[in-house]
Amino acid sequence: MNYKKIICGLDEAGRGALAGPIVIAGVVLPSGFRFQRVVPKEIVRDSKELSKLQRALLFKTIEKYSLQIVVEVIPVKEINKKGVNWANLEGFRRIIEKVEADQYLVDGRWKLPDLGKKNSRVACVIKGDRKIPSVLGAGIVAKIKRDEVMEKLHLEYPWYHWATNTGHGTKYHLEAIRKYGTCKYHRKKFVQTALKQKER
Repeated sequence: MNYKKIICGLDEAGRGALAGPIVIAGVVLPSGFRFQRVVPKEIVRDSKELSKLQRALLFKTIEKYSLQIVVEVIPVKEINKKGVNWANLEGFRRIIEKVEADQYLVDGRWKLPDLGKKNSRVACVIKGDRKIPSVLGAGIVAKIKRDEVMEKLHLEYPWYHWATNTGHGTKYHLEAIRKYGTCKYHRKKFVQTALKQKER
């Protein structure tokens, strides 16, 4: 039998931001897929190390070749209520529940919740986005989708400059928080911690 293993890679975006949701993505690429083969001239690495244009080009490649893409958005309301770790793990759980694959590889070191019959098929891989194409793809999808969310929220609250800082704790974002206060899209504990650290 010519058996080909179906791998679903999972990664997240926005974990360390002061505002906005956490976005988790799951990507299934064909067995044996390699970015270097299909886009040899493109730079392929961790989504955070790519420019917006580089991410966009790779995103088109992922859309073209992927067998499945699933995205989960965990809103700030739930993050503030249940915590950022819960949000990450819940996003992973939802995607694993939705996607049928032979193996699920999650970027990073996590203590995942009970996934029932799928437990034995799930593994966490440190720096998986540097080793496994589907995990790298998931990181790019999660980053692209989260940036789109933050660009929309920027239209509602332009003084926080979320279109450029994507909700992270930049100098201008913190200055805007001091001037205008927080809004419903801010992660309250994250903001308090960031402001205290800045005051030291």
